[in-house]
Amino acid sequence: MQLNLSLNKLLRSRSFLLLVAFFAALILLPILITDNFFLTVLTLITIFAIYASSWNFLANSGQGSLGHAVFLGIGGFSSAIIGGSIATAAESWLGTTQMPIGALSVTIQVVSLLIGGLLSAGVGLLIGLACVRLKAWYLAMVTFGFSVIAATLSSQFDSITQGINGYATTTLVSKGFPFYVLVVSFAVTSIAAMYLIMKSRMGLAFKAIHGNEAEAKMIGINTAKYKLIAFVISTFFAGVAGGLYAYFIRLIDNSVFSPANSFTPLIMTVIGGLGTVAGPIIGSVFLVSVQQTLALPGVVESLRSGLGAYFPQVSNVGPPISYIVIGIILIVIVIFAPKGLISYFQKAYKYLTTESKQKGGKPQSKEQTTSPKP
Repeated sequence: MQLNLSLNKLLRSRSFLLLVAFFAALILLPILITDNFFLTVLTLITIFAIYASSWNFLANSGQGSLGHAVFLGIGGFSSAIIGGSIATAAESWLGTTQMPIGALSVTIQVVSLLIGGLLSAGVGLLIGLACVRLKAWYLAMVTFGFSVIAATLSSQFDSITQGINGYATTTLVSKGFPFYVLVVSFAVTSIAAMYLIMKSRMGLAFKAIHGNEAEAKMIGINTAKYKLIAFVISTFFAGVAGGLYAYFIRLIDNSVFSPANSFTPLIMTVIGGLGTVAGPIIGSVFLVSVQQTLALPGVVESLRSGLGAYFPQVSNVGPPISYIVIGIILIVIVIFAPKGLISYFQKAYKYLTTESKQKGGKPQSKEQTTSPKP
């Protein structure tokens, strides 16, 4: 009974309702704005929101990872290979040469994504068992080492991962709005699950470990167990994000294990707001939007024509300048908004609610509020 009351209170909380409203808006936007580039950006934002949230979940337990791309890649490769294998078997059973798009293909897609997440979590469990007793940044360096190993190994097994050429995914859900709805559905489920876990008793243990691991041990919390649980949960959702990413770009290769993909969730979380539910989402919206805009041919050509004269030894200054712009933005945010962009949203929300309360009713004068003396 108490659990039902707590869950009901949690589901009615302002943070959870705002989270649901945000994803409802994400579903409606592509209907209102029918533009392929806009839909591509929204899909990438949603996928990386899951990925950044998984990293943030791990950080909330007092752990760090600089090799989260390992789990993104494992989830991506596993989902692509398993989905393709099941689809081939289904085609043989149905006697067709192409997987028909329908309820069966959607089911195969969902199953392959979940299996990819579970396999990613399985690898996370093995790494966690070996390294969970390490301090935050030592663990981060170990995970970074595993990402380098994974990138090397994935390029060697041609029979499984197609080597450096990459593995082409099977089309199970049509690209465009249908796949976007699938991505948003997974994002809502994944982020809501992480949110509910952080609000549970388990989440309180994570927060206690994040605050002070030594004190958490003193009050009886099995820190090794809870850190391992947080690590496995985080890697599961990172694997799910990897599967969605693989099916979205229709190809996955060993570049998914690159250091850039390991630092991406960290950057997104810092930009949005570390330790908050909305922070990784805000960071994903900001960073993906900037990256995709700077990658547009027109923008790249403008950068090249405008700045090319200052870099005569560089044949194409577009992409490097794009990274410089992103770096400058990150530095500015870290210096002037150390708590992330969410701090400005919170200030704006507080200001607007205060203004509305003041307009809703005039404050009483001092004579009216002071009771008369006997």
